[in-house]
Amino acid sequence: MTGCVCCKTTAFSHPVSWNPSSYALALIAALGVAVVASNALRGEEGTTAVSIPIGEVADPARLHIVSRPGRYGLRPAPTGSKYAVMNGRLVRIDAESGKVQSVIRQVDSILD
Repeated sequence: MTGCVCCKTTAFSHPVSWNPSSYALALIAALGVAVVASNALRGEEGTTAVSIPIGEVADPARLHIVSRPGRYGLRPAPTGSKYAVMNGRLVRIDAESGKVQSVIRQVDSILD
């Protein structure tokens, strides 16, 4: 029999013995983590994500201006900006033009 590369023991006496079902479970777990990570990167956390392009002028009818940024874990907006909730996303917009400057994160509800 050939010995283990790391410790020269035989495969049957190795302290960390993997059988075919262990490999299958490890593969399933790795694929599950990969799918969850991929969906999170695309913004698919159980909902259909609506893209909000940077530079888009926010429609006032779809916008809630945040009056209490602390409730969202934010400091006051930088000079010339406002925070708002648009399409279930917390965004920062230009105070004068209404253009989206950044998409911060998804929010589940209006907190202020």
